Amino acid sequence: MAVQSTISQIQDAGTTAKANAADPTKGSNALGKNEFLKLLTAQLQQQDPTQPMDSTAFVSQLAQFSSLEQMNNVNDTLTKMLTSQDTALQTTSAGMVGKTAVFNTDQVSLTQGKPATINVTLSQTAGNVNLIIQDQSGKTVRKMGLGPTQSGVNRLQWDGLDDSGKALPSGMYTSQVIATDLNGKSISVTQNGSAKITGITFDNGTPKFLAGGSTLQLSDISELDE
Repeated sequence: MAVQSTISQIQDAGTTAKANAADPTKGSNALGKNEFLKLLTAQLQQQDPTQPMDSTAFVSQLAQFSSLEQMNNVNDTLTKMLTSQDTALQTTSAGMVGKTAVFNTDQVSLTQGKPATINVTLSQTAGNVNLIIQDQSGKTVRKMGLGPTQSGVNRLQWDGLDDSGKALPSGMYTSQVIATDLNGKSISVTQNGSAKITGITFDNGTPKFLAGGSTLQLSDISELDE
């Protein structure tokens, strides 16, 4: 009885088992390690005493099986490690709920009757800074000239009013910051938003944070405040 192909069959067993897991009534046509050992035992019992199995081939097959078994054990260990890391990440991520996240965005969350803060980083001191606010339809609702502004991180305040002084409704708005130096040349601007993290979801183990109407990945968050 030949067993030359058993090793390759065992390698396919894991894939076939996963496919059959969704349907428990479906059997498997691949060999697992238990079936492989039973096959070898039966082969030894049924071999012709006058023509015993080639011992060299037998030892080679056992060596291949031992190597495969070690690979499976390593795979199991790595799977357990990844599961442990995922659990630790989920626990750490859950602890971020309730904290204020600072993240790169041009979106501004407004609560009617309250001012909104827009975090801006200027590459150098600006001779003039203009703030433009647009609603969700793209209509400009407010233009503000803020004058000279220092380089670095600045917190720009929008009072939540339109150009006529009317309080705008709660919702998401888009901000555009235009900065120029004393000679009127453009200055590099990075806009950041800040919002309290109110919830968390997991997409294939990857955490996504709900903050101020935005869905953030961990890489989007540049700062975390209490």
